[in-house]
Amino acid sequence: MKIARRLGALAGTTAVLVGFVGTTPAAAAADAVHRGSTTCYNWSWGDGTISWTVYASNTCSSSKGLQWTTESGAIACMWVAGRDQEHHKYASKPRSSTFKDVNSCPPGTGD
Repeated sequence: MKIARRLGALAGTTAVLVGFVGTTPAAAAADAVHRGSTTCYNWSWGDGTISWTVYASNTCSSSKGLQWTTESGAIACMWVAGRDQEHHKYASKPRSSTFKDVNSCPPGTGD
């Protein structure tokens, strides 16, 4: 009887551990960080569920804009002083392949 109870408890513990381990890759995928660079910027953003924060470091000596397209098709842009860093939160997910340096941000696109 004691052996049966121990085996039952062990089976329950194993099921809990398998369930826990099984959810880890999905949670890790949700926290993925995307990185890239352009002529003047090193940038990154992480997968979010409600908002996305874009981090940018301007490596050039002059102020520049970093522009990209979001999943919704909107243009987003942030202006960063030369040799400075900024981060801004956005409501739409960025598309990594669309990041580029610009000399001015289009009106209504952020900064």
